[in-house]
Amino acid sequence: MISGKALQELNNTVQALIAEGVVNKNIGTVDNPIPVTIESVDDHAVGRMKERGITEADAQSYIDGAMVMFRQSNDAKRLYVSNDGNSAILVEGNRLISAYSSSDFDAGMRRVINEVGKHG
Repeated sequence: MISGKALQELNNTVQALIAEGVVNKNIGTVDNPIPVTIESVDDHAVGRMKERGITEADAQSYIDGAMVMFRQSNDAKRLYVSNDGNSAILVEGNRLISAYSSSDFDAGMRRVINEVGKHG
């Protein structure tokens, strides 16, 4: 769990990266992960997981061991970043809607992961 002060620093860093145009403004707000159990998997996510070699069990383990999560779309979606920074899982409620491996991360996301690692 990351302290409140460290979360604020991370959010400030993310905002600076957004202002620089390095990170997409839709990345959301950094927060400590909220536990969630995957109850269903979106068809889009099934395809992405297959392409990326991620199983539903993998996705759940990434959520369970997430370093941080990003609250997106007014908290309708949450992006969980795995404890090793190698995967990210996007959920809406208890529905898995996409999964990413680090090979899918752009330069901005890699910078964010690097900053998160400094506090984890």
